[in-house]
Amino acid sequence: MSKPVFRKRSRKDRYWEVIPGLTFWTVFFGAITLSYFKPVWAAIFIVCFDLYWVLKAINVATHLIASYRRFRIYVTWDWLELVELLPERQKLIELLEGRLKTAKRRLVRNVYNKQIQKLKQPIENGIIDRPYRDFYHVVVVPFVDESYMVLKSTLEALATVEYPKDRMIILLASEERAGEAAARTAKTVEKEFGDVFFKLVTTVHPDGLPGEIKGKSANASYAVSSLLPYLDEWGIDHDLVMISNLDSDTIVHPQYFARVMYEFLTNQKPYRRSYQPIAIYNNNIWDSPAFIRVVSVSNSFWQFTESSRPNRLRTFSSHSMTLKALKEVGFWKKDLINEDGFIYWQCYLHYEGDYEVVPLFIPISLDTCLADTFWQTLINQYKQKRRWAYNVEYYPHLIPALLKSKAPWRGRVYRLFQYVEGNFNWATASLLIAFLGWLPLFIGGPEFKQTVIAYNLPTATRTLMTIATGFLIFSVYINLILLPPRPARYSWTRSVMMYLQWFLVPIVSVVFGSLPAIDAQTRLMLGKYLEFWVTPKARKSEITAHSMDEMKGVQR
Repeated sequence: MSKPVFRKRSRKDRYWEVIPGLTFWTVFFGAITLSYFKPVWAAIFIVCFDLYWVLKAINVATHLIASYRRFRIYVTWDWLELVELLPERQKLIELLEGRLKTAKRRLVRNVYNKQIQKLKQPIENGIIDRPYRDFYHVVVVPFVDESYMVLKSTLEALATVEYPKDRMIILLASEERAGEAAARTAKTVEKEFGDVFFKLVTTVHPDGLPGEIKGKSANASYAVSSLLPYLDEWGIDHDLVMISNLDSDTIVHPQYFARVMYEFLTNQKPYRRSYQPIAIYNNNIWDSPAFIRVVSVSNSFWQFTESSRPNRLRTFSSHSMTLKALKEVGFWKKDLINEDGFIYWQCYLHYEGDYEVVPLFIPISLDTCLADTFWQTLINQYKQKRRWAYNVEYYPHLIPALLKSKAPWRGRVYRLFQYVEGNFNWATASLLIAFLGWLPLFIGGPEFKQTVIAYNLPTATRTLMTIATGFLIFSVYINLILLPPRPARYSWTRSVMMYLQWFLVPIVSVVFGSLPAIDAQTRLMLGKYLEFWVTPKARKSEITAHSMDEMKGVQR
């Protein structure tokens, strides 16, 4: 096996790479030092920090509920019907106005009103006045050593979406380093699904190309760039192509592509937008251990929360964008591990701030971490979270570019603060909440223990954290609604565990939250760079092609 290739770092690069790890360890040891020498100051900081997280928990719960309520509405709509009527806008407006009159809930009426107002925008405002069938969807599915069963589930879901298959091109992106096994898997997929879509193309990404790391970004970039001559040969205008970059285990919602096209064809700047679904880890959630279920559900809730805050929403995991934008920014960056998030920053910087991510409020379903043994499953989950937390690798690329960018300064400052704060909180929050609250009592000395603040500190901390934890009730409720039906091989006790698993949140927050982030930031600080780690995919049963159909049954 060839050695990993890493990008050469300049002295300035190393300066930026040191910052996140150095910040964490400064705060960590600073908290211990403050608790020993100035325990009163530490106690005041603890109360303020806990209060901040109570307010943050309230804010997160509010946005989670708001997104979920809109999600419940959007998964029941026939988006293909709407997108087919777009060329006859007045007819579509009349259809929605008719449904508006019969809608009973205020939120549903608000959603209809919003769509009606969007449709009444003048075409001259940048909205594309073309039928959706003029466009093609290229679906990129990069894979390395995933089993045929995993890819089959993904392709079956794509084959059964409610969208014209003659406008879909499947781009199966394999890796040369995966050897004959990957080649056989690709041939099996081609044999079974080759005639379902307009085209199914397989590419083989060469190993060890200059300037690349071993990762999904290099593979996907190679695949799409290799497809361009074929598009020319087939007479397909590049400006009429949408790109959906999917993880290999992605089960798309039946209305996903219709939903993307509706947003694209009703947006005033469709080529300056990415389109983000909500990732739900439901494929094998009943088979996963309780620790993993809590992690996976938390990941989904983070996506729900960010979807109701479009100014904070970034591309993550599987998403869609235009080929035009992807080409103009030079495809995905080939020397980064987390390409899914950085493609947003590439577009934001290239278009000088004129780029946004549009929330779709439509789900995709992915696998939870699952291995042959319990302990290997936990290890895999830790490695996956560490890889995600390694988005601190953006520091030397992103911060200097933001400082030089011509994008509006307010937007740059806000996004920079959000990025830095997010990574800082990822590493510190759970750890500080779990342990810092007790430090002054243990090491603050006898004099501090006699003070009123020392006496009340545990009560204040416990009360604030109880309030914050209380908002988990909303999470439990939404989680139970989103769960697929319990497989027959499990008894009712498995359902009970879906309730009890939430008592693991304090442990999960530290072990699969703070610790992987600390690990990633420290490695970057020390120059011990991570390679791209492919999360192994394992299932105890096959995912049906219609697993996402259950989402259509959610009531308004």
